[in-house]
Amino acid sequence: MRARKKFVAVALSLPVLVGLAACGQVQEAQQGLENANERLQEAQGDLDTASACLEALNVASFMPNFADPEQAKADAQAKVDELRTLADKTADQTLRQNLLDVQQSVQRVADGQVDMDTSIEWTSSQLEKYQQVATTCSKVGG
Repeated sequence: MRARKKFVAVALSLPVLVGLAACGQVQEAQQGLENANERLQEAQGDLDTASACLEALNVASFMPNFADPEQAKADAQAKVDELRTLADKTADQTLRQNLLDVQQSVQRVADGQVDMDTSIEWTSSQLEKYQQVATTCSKVGG
């Protein structure tokens, strides 16, 4: 009888032991999924940053045609709006500040503060701001 009781006890505990082992495997699988999700989110963040940098470099390279002052103002205002939108959705604070600096500079053109006589100085300053965006993007991306 004793052997039979032991056998019954083992037989009854077997599903519990198998269940515990399966529970451990489920927990390991869950942890693996969480790790994979974290890596996916990091990759998505890197992609978002790269996309923001590409867009930032494109927008920050704005150079108006000062020979046509009214068109320069209109083009500059469109870029100001574009820069504001991009800065608002940029997560990296340094890149965001670089974009706001470019926006302020372009706003001077939109307001008519920069004309053909002052365009060389403005263009030099704008190139420095563009370089800051490029430098920030090279650090963020790498």
